[in-house]
Amino acid sequence: MTSFTPHWQRIQWDDVGMRIHSQTARDVERALAAENPGPAEMMALLSPAALPYLEPLAQRAQRLTRQRFGNAINFYLPLYLSNLCANDCTYCGFSMSNRIRRRTLDEQKILSECRAIRAKGIDNVLLVTGEHKSKVGIDYFRRYVPLVRQEFSSLMMEVQPLSQAKYAELKGLGLDGVLVYQETYHPPTYRHHHLRGQKQDFVWRLETPDRLARAGIDKIGLGVLIGLSDNWRADCYMVARHLLYMRHTYWQSRYSLSFPRLRPCTGGVMPASLMDEA
Repeated sequence: MTSFTPHWQRIQWDDVGMRIHSQTARDVERALAAENPGPAEMMALLSPAALPYLEPLAQRAQRLTRQRFGNAINFYLPLYLSNLCANDCTYCGFSMSNRIRRRTLDEQKILSECRAIRAKGIDNVLLVTGEHKSKVGIDYFRRYVPLVRQEFSSLMMEVQPLSQAKYAELKGLGLDGVLVYQETYHPPTYRHHHLRGQKQDFVWRLETPDRLARAGIDKIGLGVLIGLSDNWRADCYMVARHLLYMRHTYWQSRYSLSFPRLRPCTGGVMPASLMDEA
């Protein structure tokens, strides 16, 4: 069965980094003029050489946004159901080794939260949990996904990766979309930051979007944690390649991208690379 893994294996991380940093102003101009930009153009637009071209890049992005979406902005609100987690990840406050108070919402509390969200005029919600399949797993989702779906017109989840069959079941219960971020596409960095738990399985996570699409999930969100690896440009290029593969292979689903960033903070993991505002 097809998956992104063999495509990812043919992309050499070090080669990507070198090619991005070797791009010139002419490459950037050619990318900005391209009718249908692809991986080569993506390298140019991610390169240091593109910095002086941010304004024409922003203007083209604005034109495409207006063409596709008009002046509309869609909001969703995350509803945290549980901070229980069976993983130990260096950068996450939910990690099992952190000595924090753990809590999982029951039916009464979930309904209370849903009504408070609806009272603010928000109709799209994202359910978020830590990754704990025995206490906050498929049985918990079977019980509460239909409950939440009755309150909102759109329901997404950001939870532990599941099997294709479980995603198909949750779709039947009202699930519209799933966000799943690879964190980094660089295996040595991934191993360094994921110390215990199911999240150590790089390939299982990498192939989650494939399982989502095969299960018929309407909207799939991809992303990386920028700054986790020492080359944020290469990670952004990798997520772009993942998106292009998904759109080509599973054209029935819709896709979104997210760009969370690690920032320096007291007691936190220092970013291996910093992406500034520009």
